[in-house]
Amino acid sequence: MAAEWWRSYGAFDPEDEQGHYPHSGQVVAHYRRQKGWSQAELARRLGVHARMIYYLEKQQQGLDSLKRRRQLVELLAIPPELLGLDPQRPRLIGSPPWWVQEGYPAFPAGDDGYPLPGAVIKYYRLQQVRRQQSGERSWTQADLAEALGLSELAIRRMENRSDYLDSSRRRRMLSVILGIPPHLLGLDARRPSVPSFPLPPSPISLLLSENSEEPLLVTYQRQQAELYAEFRASRQPALLTRAWRRLTYLKRLLPLIQNELLGNILRLEFNYAQLVADGLADLYGVASALPFVQHCLSIARSWEQARGQSRTPGESIYRDLLANALIGQAIAHFELGEAEAARHHAEEALERLAETCPSVQRFVLEEAAHILAHLARDEPERKQALVLLDQAGQLLSPASEDDDPYLLAADVGYYHLNRARTLLALDQARQALGELDQASQHTQSLFTTRRLFIVIYRALAHLMLKDYEVATSLAIQAAGEARALNARRALAHLSLLYQRLKASPYGGTPGVARLGWLLDER
Repeated sequence: MAAEWWRSYGAFDPEDEQGHYPHSGQVVAHYRRQKGWSQAELARRLGVHARMIYYLEKQQQGLDSLKRRRQLVELLAIPPELLGLDPQRPRLIGSPPWWVQEGYPAFPAGDDGYPLPGAVIKYYRLQQVRRQQSGERSWTQADLAEALGLSELAIRRMENRSDYLDSSRRRRMLSVILGIPPHLLGLDARRPSVPSFPLPPSPISLLLSENSEEPLLVTYQRQQAELYAEFRASRQPALLTRAWRRLTYLKRLLPLIQNELLGNILRLEFNYAQLVADGLADLYGVASALPFVQHCLSIARSWEQARGQSRTPGESIYRDLLANALIGQAIAHFELGEAEAARHHAEEALERLAETCPSVQRFVLEEAAHILAHLARDEPERKQALVLLDQAGQLLSPASEDDDPYLLAADVGYYHLNRARTLLALDQARQALGELDQASQHTQSLFTTRRLFIVIYRALAHLMLKDYEVATSLAIQAAGEARALNARRALAHLSLLYQRLKASPYGGTPGVARLGWLLDER
């Protein structure tokens, strides 16, 4: 993990996928051992059962409690920031209190050296502005309840009696949603310099973890489609490991393959490389997939080398591979914001479509339409994007769906999804919603990522139609699903959607605040 600021204290794992703080259980175990205490001794001093210390250290059970974290800091001399606490604790209240000396309001003092958290929360809640047709107003307790997913009664007790605030996670969430300086709530105010979504490990290191026997060539041919389907359903990184191992084995087989089989072997190799590239892009972001996107193009270009050695695998497979690889390059450059490179590769892929198989033609036409719609410079180019989609639709038939040697799954559902996102790029949101209904109807449940993007594009369509409440609700739904799937590509799209909602007239609402929290936007 990049920028693990706590490394000078110890080699702790991150606490969670956001990676802002170290694993609190490991921190406790480390400082307990430094004291020379057993788990039983720490349990005795805390007045709990020894078994609880085991789960506390292994699974962080009981460590959400702010009171418990403070006890452990005092008992074990743990630097407070390692447990996400204010590093200047304990603070002396003084006269006037330290928060007044720092320029904050004269909140009543609590018994822990900090202002009463309920009073702080109420003050900052009233600073939040909600815009509506009748004008602007401050957030109500009901608004904050909506943002936190709690009842209005809970918020009332929270503000009036400081109830329900022993949770360090809840305090952190309140700090983010209401813009409360964390140290006013007894939390660490530093923002460690890590990205919102942790950077992926090196693709090579990621793909060297599985031990399995190398299957024979015939086994590869039989199992490749199963591997694709399994990854689409489960999204397990270990399946990418398996694909990478089979890919490297195929590369070693190439010099031994008879000429008439060489095209089929290159196609197998390409498909495995494409699976790894797509999987890394979905799980870790497009940047991590670039080496494999480039590898796909290298495999396609290898036909030219084979032809130079009088080992031609067949013109048709070469054309398929090259068009497929070029559109893959276009997609990667587009998602990285490299517009001209994306346009160049998309147009080159379209030029290479002649005599390719139907599934490749549909895939290239649909992806190129989406990219070129975004990059359109005038009305003719906008119309051309729709023409490309129409051409793809004309190629679609039940028979052509079954003919999918490159495992692209460019089926009816995918066509409607691509048509929807192209229409969104052309500012035709209402028409896009109809296409998304068709996409949902024709997309099987095993395509978890596609179904997630249908929700994301629905949210975008409603945002464009200024139906902000529905857009926010859909985005929150998608954010929860994306976090559960660890879908970094989808989370990146949602972050852009959040920024647009934040800048909209609906930006000050609890729903948008909750979306920002789910996306770890600060």
